[in-house]
Amino acid sequence: MNRIKRDKTAVKRKGGFAKGVNKILSGSYLTREYVQSNLPFIFFIVVMMVAYIAYGYYAEKNLKDLVQAESSLRELKSRHTAVEAQLEKLKQQSKVAESIRDLGLLESTAPPIVIRSTPQTPQEN
Repeated sequence: MNRIKRDKTAVKRKGGFAKGVNKILSGSYLTREYVQSNLPFIFFIVVMMVAYIAYGYYAEKNLKDLVQAESSLRELKSRHTAVEAQLEKLKQQSKVAESIRDLGLLESTAPPIVIRSTPQTPQEN
């Protein structure tokens, strides 16, 4: 008699979980009236979950693009700084004089002369 009680408890434990899994996997759970009456809400929840997952992938892609754009911006800024320094070096007076010497021109050592012109008024006699 004691053995029969143990077998029943073993069957109850095994049967509860196994039956639930069996109903879900077989699809017989979906034939219940309660589930069928709430089917539109279940579909709505499924659509919302799919949209949420899609939005997660979209946000992750945007974040990757943002990181890539920031790294390229840093690279372009450093390149700009290097080119700007090179331009400043080329704009120095000694470098300009050296480069025009290659063209056959010489740097003037005399200061420029300012010529001012005054408008001439007709002389009165």
